[in-house]
Amino acid sequence: MSRHSTARLRAMLLATAAIVLPGSALAQEAAPSAANEQVEEVVVTGIRATQRNSIATKRNTETVVDAIVNDEIGALPDNSIGDTLERITGVTADRFKGNANELSVRGLGPTLSFSTFNGREVSTAGPDRSVAFQQFPSELVNGVLVYKTQQADMPEGGIAGVINLRSIRPLEARPRLQAEIRGVYLPKDDAINGRNGLGSRINISGTDRWDTRIGSIGLSLGWQHQDQAQPEDYYTTNSAFIPCSTAARDPGLITGTAAQQTAAGASFNCALRPTLSAANQAGVTETPIYFGTTSRTFRQINTSEVRDGVIGALQWRPSDRLDFVLDGQYSKRSSMENRNQFSITEAARGIQPLLIGDGENGYSNGALMRYAGNSNLEIQLEDRLREEEYVGGGLEVIWKGDRLTLTSDLSYSTSHRTELQKAANMRSGRRVAYTLDGTNDVVPDVTFVDFDINNPSNFLIATPASNSNYARYRLVTDRKDDIGAIRIDGKYDLGEGFFHTLSAGVRYSHHNRTNDANNNADQPIPLARDGLSAAQIVARANQSCRIPFATSKFADKSSTNIRSWAQFDTGCLFRNYTGQETLPLLADSRGPEDVDVTEKIGAVYLMGQFRSELGAIPVSGNVGLRYVTTKVESTGFRSAVTVTPATAGSIATVVTVPGTLTTVEGKGDYDYWLPSLNVNFDLNDKTRLRFAGSRAIARVGIEEFNVGITPFVDANATSVAGALANSTTGNPQLKPLESWNLDASLEFYLTPESALSFATYYKWIKGAAFDAVQPFTTSIIANGQLVEFNAVAPANDTKTRTLYGFEATGSYVFTMLPQPFDGLGATVGYNFAEADFEFPDPSTVAPYVAAANLRGLSKHTVNGSVFWEGEKLQLRASYRYRSDYSKPNSSTNRSVRGSGILNLSANYDLTDNIQLKLQALNVTGARDIMYKAGEDSITEVSESGPQYFFGVRFRY
Repeated sequence: MSRHSTARLRAMLLATAAIVLPGSALAQEAAPSAANEQVEEVVVTGIRATQRNSIATKRNTETVVDAIVNDEIGALPDNSIGDTLERITGVTADRFKGNANELSVRGLGPTLSFSTFNGREVSTAGPDRSVAFQQFPSELVNGVLVYKTQQADMPEGGIAGVINLRSIRPLEARPRLQAEIRGVYLPKDDAINGRNGLGSRINISGTDRWDTRIGSIGLSLGWQHQDQAQPEDYYTTNSAFIPCSTAARDPGLITGTAAQQTAAGASFNCALRPTLSAANQAGVTETPIYFGTTSRTFRQINTSEVRDGVIGALQWRPSDRLDFVLDGQYSKRSSMENRNQFSITEAARGIQPLLIGDGENGYSNGALMRYAGNSNLEIQLEDRLREEEYVGGGLEVIWKGDRLTLTSDLSYSTSHRTELQKAANMRSGRRVAYTLDGTNDVVPDVTFVDFDINNPSNFLIATPASNSNYARYRLVTDRKDDIGAIRIDGKYDLGEGFFHTLSAGVRYSHHNRTNDANNNADQPIPLARDGLSAAQIVARANQSCRIPFATSKFADKSSTNIRSWAQFDTGCLFRNYTGQETLPLLADSRGPEDVDVTEKIGAVYLMGQFRSELGAIPVSGNVGLRYVTTKVESTGFRSAVTVTPATAGSIATVVTVPGTLTTVEGKGDYDYWLPSLNVNFDLNDKTRLRFAGSRAIARVGIEEFNVGITPFVDANATSVAGALANSTTGNPQLKPLESWNLDASLEFYLTPESALSFATYYKWIKGAAFDAVQPFTTSIIANGQLVEFNAVAPANDTKTRTLYGFEATGSYVFTMLPQPFDGLGATVGYNFAEADFEFPDPSTVAPYVAAANLRGLSKHTVNGSVFWEGEKLQLRASYRYRSDYSKPNSSTNRSVRGSGILNLSANYDLTDNIQLKLQALNVTGARDIMYKAGEDSITEVSESGPQYFFGVRFRY
């Protein structure tokens, strides 16, 4: 933050304090205390009742918070807590396999929120810190709260906010037993051979309590089993786009010598024409710049997924002063994904542009909308088995004295993910000329010259070469994440006066992340065996492994002419190529991409809650200060290299020396003071005005601290250190993002079921991490000596960026209307966010495209629902929309087109205990569309189709 920005924020905080503090002298009678975390929860059923609970939760907390509690969870077709959270204003989700996945709060991406379960940090098996909310069954969670402003007793780590999931405390809930059985129907799965589109979700949960001689004992336990498919259809390109200005003179020339093809421009010609050699320039004419890519792939995926989840709590209250709560969560997921791909593997070969977007002709600048070319074609088969397990829980002990309350909490969570891949392929016997046309739809039409892609015999190469027919067996991920923590909090009742409570606490956590990546066992060409040559093995596999195309409705939301292609059985090809079901993985798979990072965090805070009056206006809130210190320890791997610098006649080279792998260690540390202030003015009995100011941090992805070194050469460098300058590593000295935040919220509580609110926020943010060549010095053994050099590593942005926006929320029930229209109600939320972050594309298109904004930032997000509730019938329609946002991948910028999702639900109460449910997700079958280098340079389109749920719930 700049000096002037910091001064402005401090002045605003002081001004607010100056208004509030003198109010203690004016107070004639203390205002009622606003509970800090004690939110009144009325366990009721029905849409209107849960809307009333959510409004009461928002009103009764000292911070700006939105929540959905009790029966509201599960009232819509929520596959997970992620889908539930997306119904909160300002919360948006990226979608993965048709479900809400990575969450953004108020325009700040998924890594800038902090997620907790019962107030505890949650481990994750993903590559960063964002939590996979799918692992928590929505039917087994009691409430979700999104704190949009900070207070000192909250764990630090969320600039965007803190997302807290809560499970039931059995002594604070009424005894009940509930069971729900739901069937699932997926039309896209029904179109797959041998499938019927059906799946199931079963959950059973119960809560009870007993009053015994040793005190009150409560138990809650819930279990869910889910078994359903998740089919998807894709069109995708290589992760990088290339700026080009060439047009082949004869793009369809697929015969002749290499020199003849070069003279026709029919070889790899996608480049800036002035950079080509004279021979290559002769084969092409110059065009306006367009963006090509090296591969284009059509992918059909069949996925079978089984999930089991358990959430439970045991509570013992031996007296009114002492409370013990032991709770735990368990989730296990097993997903088998069968990928069937048809790929144009040389999509940058022989390009002759036929239509290039110029920004004026209806297409974005540089978009290659129609072109001719030639390429080898491949059928690529792959099976992916991902298994993931989560275990979390803790013990909380609460002692309440006359004025002092002490709370201790011991917690632990662990996540483990493995992903195993088995792959094989078939390649066309020759290159094929084709024309691609993307003007009709985001998924293009492709016309091939004299080649039937549905004929398996066309995918038989006469002389197999390296990777023309491969078998791959890879353990690509073996990631473990462990978090252990302890915290002790004290709260003292000061009695009458301006400050009525004083809270203090300490917290310590130990976080360890390991990942064994890229344990690969590849066979790039079938080995001769059993008296058969490689060519004979491939020919036998081509004949014996043919199967019908998997689906009758590939990409049915698109207008593409690619509806099917030749298909082979993955396991059959693999067995034919290798003679085995698997290949032996490496006994020692250590490498520079492996991760072993430990993060130790200590924190202490002091917070006071106050209440007063400013004239006749009750004022309440809290002010506090949190101190946090962090130490990072990282262990990685590096190998010795032999470096030959560039000379006048040759380019530089870097070669890894086998058998020289050694460990390398790195450390980092930082500490921050985090002040916070929340002030609430009750302007009247229906209107509350809130102001908040704070400093917050969000830690970078923990795998960014990896210190392993992957050598890459700078071919033009004339020194050893210079030749190593393209090598990549992590940076354990990365600091977290830090922000100073201002918030204001005006809330109108019209009735217990109807409310309006308007909030605005402004954040000064510094320290965003990005890849850059920067003064982070590392070292490697080069030519037998230790050499220091500056590597490509994550660095902190030194500029102070700003993010600002506003959100509006409304909930209303039309009780004034005559029956049956008095059961109508509606909720709507809108968030606007703007930021000035700039992340240049690290690929070669950077000079021609605008820098990306903050990851996950949508300028506009909308969520709304309309419902009608009668005595027995409940109907609801819900819609969510978010505008374009950045979602980088593979070290290149990428954006997602804006889209909307429509969900429907209907419930009917047969009796007081039995309810029928009918629900639908994504009823319009909206697609996810991603682009690079301009909105018409499409890089990925996926469609999973609608999902339908039907079932019955028993509740006693």
